[in-house]
Parts: sequence; structure tokens; C-alpha cells
Amino acid sequence: LLQKIYFIFLVCCCFSIMMVSSVYVTNLLLLLTFSTVTNAFTVVPPTQKNVVINPSLVKKTASSSSSLASSPFDSVTNFFDNIFKENEAEVKEVLPPVVIDPSFKLAGIFLVGGLALDLIPYIQLTLGPFVTLLGVLFLVQTFRLRFFFDENDFELRVGDELDQGGENIVVGGENRWAYDSFVNWKFFPEGWVDQPQGPILAYFKETQTPEDKWEEGPGKSANSEEAMERGAVPGQVHFFPVLCDAKQLEAEFIKRGCAKLE
Repeated sequence: LLQKIYFIFLVCCCFSIMMVSSVYVTNLLLLLTFSTVTNAFTVVPPTQKNVVINPSLVKKTASSSSSLASSPFDSVTNFFDNIFKENEAEVKEVLPPVVIDPSFKLAGIFLVGGLALDLIPYIQLTLGPFVTLLGVLFLVQTFRLRFFFDENDFELRVGDELDQGGENIVVGGENRWAYDSFVNWKFFPEGWVDQPQGPILAYFKETQTPEDKWEEGPGKSANSEEAMERGAVPGQVHFFPVLCDAKQLEAEFIKRGCAKLE
């Protein structure tokens, strides 16, 4: 009986061991199968290589990040700053009106020269009286005429009160010309502005006068083909005796931006 019981116990133990081992084996097989399947769908990252960074991209990124970091009010401030700067650039300096000081040099030179010529025989009957009359005319005109510069125009006015502009005796119209209509100006003889006696004549050419008047008076030779070939610019020519301070007149021509051929 004891032998039978012992045999049955051994059989039960063997059966239990076989059941437990089969469970472990099954679990092990399932684990291995699951790991294999999951590895099949896993992407292996590529090996890292040396990367070269473009410095310009770094600068662009830095500038863009700095612009994003700036205050939103900066753009508004810059907008108004640009407007004010443009307005300042557009503001043109307004020069005050100027009346050129009269000068009696030219009248004095002609009067003295005429009186001296009047003492020379024969000449006292021809050239002497002519020069003397010019001296008297220049003296009277020096008292009457004033050369006036305002904000936009150069004008020849009559009298100390400067209330009359007068009419041009050659082409008619006012003796008033805009600075931007000047194409040339100079003094004759050239180089006498800085001399003690001063120049005799002042000359300027402008395009404000109607073009059909440009050929009248001395304009015919000043606008000839030969003059154009020498570099002249078409326009109306004006000559007048320098009955004023030549240096001051020259300075105002330059200051007011009157065009001059070199």
C-alpha cells in the first residue's frame, strides 16, 4: 500500500513539474515573438554626420530674432522719424530781400574822363561831350535805379521807395526775372569785379521772356549758330551799367542760385 501511495505521489509531482515548465516555456516563446515583431516596425535613426552651418543664415536668424524682440512701437517711431526727416530735407532756406547798394564809381569815372577829354582840342568837340553826357546819365540813374532781390525774383526798380518796377525798353514787360529762368550771367570786362574801379557792364541771359523776343536787340548775335557752337544757351540777353556794388551783386547772384556758364 505504501508503495502504491509513493508511486502516485511521484506521478503527481512529475505532472506538476511538467505543467509549470510548459507555462514558462510558453511565456518565453510569446516574449521572443513580440520583440521580433516590434523590431521589424522600428526605424533605426541614421548615424549623425558633421554638419556645416552657413554664417549668413546665422546672421539672418539673429537679425530676425532681434527684430522680433524689438518693441512694436519702434516701427511707429521710425515711421514718424522718416516723415520729419523728409520734411526737413524739403525745407528750403528763405533768404531775406536785399537791395544792392548804389555805387557812383562808374558815373565818376565817366565824368572825370569826359571833362579831361573836353580839354583836348578836336576831341572836345566829338568824344569829350559824349563821354561827359554818359557820365551825367550814369549819375542820374545811380540815384534813381535800385537792383532788388526778393525771395524768387531779381528786379530793377525805380526810386528809393522801390514801389515801381518800370518797363523794359527793349522787349517790354516788367523788369523782373525769376532766378530759375537764368541761364548765364557775367561782368565786363571780366575780372574787374575785384578791381578798385569795378566792371562797366553786367550781363545776364534768361528764358522767362517769350521766345519770339529773343532775337531782338543784342539777342540776335547771342543766339546765333556761332554762339551756340561756342557753348551758349538760348535766351533773352540783358545788359546794364554797373551802377551798384558789383561784389554784392555777384554774391547775390551766387547765393540765389542763378545759373552761370563756366
